[in-house]
Amino acid sequence: MFETFPDVLSVADICGALGIGRTKAYRLVNSGEIPSVKIGNAIRVPKHVLLDYISQKCYNSMEVGKHRTLEGG
Repeated sequence: MFETFPDVLSVADICGALGIGRTKAYRLVNSGEIPSVKIGNAIRVPKHVLLDYISQKCYNSMEVGKHRTLEGG
């Protein structure tokens, strides 16, 4: 899925991978929703962390959909 991305991503890479703007990417990283490391002044996210984040979001979306179906809504 993200074969063309490096193993360690910058915030700009996250923007491209998720199709979001810079401000939203920084919010996700600064809030800890996407765990990151700071190297000097640079924020970096290991690619496997981003993939875990995406998997978790997909799983949570499916669970919400299941509950809505079970509750009839």
